[in-house]
Parts: sequence; C-alpha cells; structure tokens
Amino acid sequence: MKYTKSIGGAWAKSTDITSGTKAKIMSETTHTESQFKDKNGAPKFQDVAKVRFEGKEEALNVNLNRATIYGLIDAFGEESKDWIGKVLTVHTEKVVVAGKRVTALYLIPEGFEVRENSEGYIEVVRTGQPVSEQPVDDGPNPDDIPF
Repeated sequence: MKYTKSIGGAWAKSTDITSGTKAKIMSETTHTESQFKDKNGAPKFQDVAKVRFEGKEEALNVNLNRATIYGLIDAFGEESKDWIGKVLTVHTEKVVVAGKRVTALYLIPEGFEVRENSEGYIEVVRTGQPVSEQPVDDGPNPDDIPF
C-alpha cells in the first residue's frame, strides 16, 4: 500500500480573509499532491505554504495560485525560503473556475498589483519602480508588524 504525507493544520478560507489584510508567509512552499484528480484520473498538485494573517492567532495553510507565485518570484526570487517573513497584502476577488464562481486569494508584495492580462488571465505584476529600487524606508518594516 502506498502512503503519502498530508499537510497538517487548518486551511485558510478565502471568503474569511478581507482584501487589504496584511500577511506573512511563515514556511517554505511545498509542491505536494492534492486530494483532487484531473480529468484523466491523475493526481493534481498544489503549492502550499503556512501564512499568518493579521488578526489571526495561527498560521494557516494556503494553496498559492500561479499568479501569486509568479509575483513572489519577481519580487523576492525563485527560492520560496526567501519569501518567508515578507509583508504581503491580501487581495481577494471572485473568479470563475470550471464554471463555478469562487473567491480567489492573492498575496501581493509591496510595489505589485493584481491585473488582468490581454488574454483574460489574472497576474500579480510590478507597478511603478521595481521593488529593489524603492527606498529602504518605503512601506512597512516586517519587524515592526506585531504578527
């Protein structure tokens, strides 16, 4: 019998998180098998990180969507360990997935925004000057945020 590890802990519900809330990623992101299967019966995969949301007691599991991951890569690099502790802003939005309206949750780095591209896909993209060129005192200091 084949055994697989499951991800422990509570999961964030995007409908329970308010847009504009501050958040921090608290763990490396893991690429793991989902409980769902694709149309051919093969397992789907998900990218999960522990995220602490402002006003919440514990870090919650969040399945990071592609738009969020690509924004984090552009802001902080390809290593998910480099995303830990960075202050992010939550953006939630109703989207249609497989014919159903769901609330998507995006984690937005400072200096980035959520935008729809020319093909109708949601992206997390840099706005204004690049994050690396912003003054050090621009935006909140991660160490000053009490969560």
